[in-house]
Amino acid sequence: MIDWLSLRHFAITSSVELEFKSGFSAITGETGSGKSLVVDALGVLLGGRAEQGFIRHGEDEAEISGGFELPEGDPVFAWLAERELASEQEIILRRVIRRDRPSRNFVNGKPVTASVLQELGAMLVDIHGQSEHHSLARRPVQQALLDEAAGNGDLLAQLGAAWDRYSAVERDLRALEGEQASIGERMDLLRFQISELEQLAPEEGEWDRLSAEQKRLGHAAELLEGVNAALQSCYDDDQAAHGLLERVAGDLRHLERYDASTGEIAALLEEAAINVSEAADRLRDYADRVDLDPEALRQAEERLSTWHALARKHRVNPADLAAHWSTLRETLDGLSDPAAERERLSELRDAALNECRDLAARISKRRKKTARRLAADIAGAMQELGMSGGRFDIALLPVKPGPISRNGSESVEFQVSANAGQPLQPLARVASGGEISRISLAIQVILAGAASVPTLIFDEVDVGIGGTVANVVGQRLRELGNRCQVISVTHLPQVAARAMRHYSVAKRDAAGGVDVNWTFLDRDQRVAEIARMSGSDRPSAESSAHALQMLDAGDPLTGNAA
Repeated sequence: MIDWLSLRHFAITSSVELEFKSGFSAITGETGSGKSLVVDALGVLLGGRAEQGFIRHGEDEAEISGGFELPEGDPVFAWLAERELASEQEIILRRVIRRDRPSRNFVNGKPVTASVLQELGAMLVDIHGQSEHHSLARRPVQQALLDEAAGNGDLLAQLGAAWDRYSAVERDLRALEGEQASIGERMDLLRFQISELEQLAPEEGEWDRLSAEQKRLGHAAELLEGVNAALQSCYDDDQAAHGLLERVAGDLRHLERYDASTGEIAALLEEAAINVSEAADRLRDYADRVDLDPEALRQAEERLSTWHALARKHRVNPADLAAHWSTLRETLDGLSDPAAERERLSELRDAALNECRDLAARISKRRKKTARRLAADIAGAMQELGMSGGRFDIALLPVKPGPISRNGSESVEFQVSANAGQPLQPLARVASGGEISRISLAIQVILAGAASVPTLIFDEVDVGIGGTVANVVGQRLRELGNRCQVISVTHLPQVAARAMRHYSVAKRDAAGGVDVNWTFLDRDQRVAEIARMSGSDRPSAESSAHALQMLDAGDPLTGNAA
C-alpha cells in the first residue's frame, strides 16, 4: 500500500508531504482546489507521461517520491529481485521532471526506465478515473478486465508465444511453396554461409570457454604473481600463517596442564594450520599450471576475433553461432528435399496449433466461469446504484475470422440493459451519461474487489450520483477498504462520511501565485467539511447536526478512524 507521498514543485503546489494508512481514505475540497493532484502525481510516479506542464511555474524541475509497503512474500519483491532493484526496507519510487531534458526515474535509488515504472506501478496501484467511463466501452479493455479477474495472465502469455511459433512456421510453409522458382539461388547462398562457418567449425559452448581461456592467458603473469604472494603468506615465508598457527597452538598445548580448555583452543588452531597447509598445496599446483604462453594467447584472440566477426555478419549473438550453423545446415537439407521439409514444417505447425487450441480452451473455461460470477455481481451493484431492473451480461463472442487468435477463441463484450424490459445491448451504446456513470462505477467497484493490487484509487468516479445511491457508493468503498487500501477523491458528503480517514484540500495565496494546503481532518473538522459539502456555505447548528448524523452513520463507533 502507499505509505507516504512527497511532492515538490508539482503543478501548483510548492511542497507537500502526505502520509496514508490502510483502509478507506477520502480526499475532498472545493472545485478547482487541486484535490486530484494526488491522483495526477501518482499517475506520473507510476510511469505516466512526465509532461513539463506538471512543473510549477517559475521552477526548473518537479519531483515526486513515494514509499510503498507490502506484506512479506509479496510477488513484487521477487519481481524487484530479478531486476536487481530489491530493498530490505519499503519500496521507494522517485521521479524528477525537468525542463528541456528527459525525466529521471528511480526505484529504491537505482535509475530505471519509465516502462519499468509502468510495469511495477501496475502491481502496486490501480487508478480508476472518470475517463474510464469511455475506456470501459472498448472491447479490448473489457477483455483485459475479465482476463485479469480470471487470472489468465500466464496462460495468455503462453498462448501468445505458441501463436507466434505457429505463425512463424506457417510463414515458412508459405515461403517454401512460393520459393520453388528461386530455391536454387537460396541453396547457393546457404552453401556459401555454411562454408564460411565450416572454416571456424564453432562448437556449442566454445565461445564461453574461449572467452574464459583468453581472460586467463591474458592475465597469466598477474595470476602467477598473486598466487606466489599468497603462497609466501600462507606457508613459505618465515612469518607465514602456517608456522605462526603451529607455534601458537604449541604454546597453548604447554598451558593445557594448567587448564584443559586451552587444549580445545589449540585444537582449533591446529585444524586451521592443516587447512592452510592444504591451501598452500593447491596454490603450488595452480602455480605449476599457470601457462605463460604468448602464442596460445594469440591463437585464442585470433579465434575470438574471427568468431565475433562471423557472428556480426550473420547477425546472431556470438554464443549462438554454433546453433546458427546447425540451423543453416538443417535448412539446406530441407531445401534439398522440399517434400521432407514441407512435412517437417507441417508437423511443427500442427504441434503449435494444437498447443494454441489447448491453451485457448483453458482460457475459455476460466473466462466463462468468471464471466458468470462477475456479471451477477455487477448486476447486483447496478441495483444498489439505483438501476432497478437493470441487467448486465458478459458475452463471449467467437473471434473472427476464427476459430482462434493469439488472444483465445473469443472476444469479450460487456452488455447492459439499464431498465427493466429493455434488451441487452453493448455497453458502448448506452446513451445516458448518468447511466454510463453508474454502470461504470458498478463495474469498477466489483472488478476492483477482485483485483490483486494492494491500493485502489477512485478519482471522482461518483460524478452524477447523489441521494441514497451515494450512500451505497460510500458503503461499497468502505467495504473495499476492509480488504485493501482505498483512496477516493470525491465531492459527495455521503462518501466522505464513510471514510476511515479524511483529507481536505484548499488553495491559498502564496508568493508568486497560489499554493495548496492539505489537511488531515479531526472529527470536528470533518463535521464542518461534510456540512460544506452538503451545500452549507456557512455551517449552522442544523447543517452541523446533519453532518454529524452522516458521520456517525458512516462510522458508528467513532465517526473517525484517525
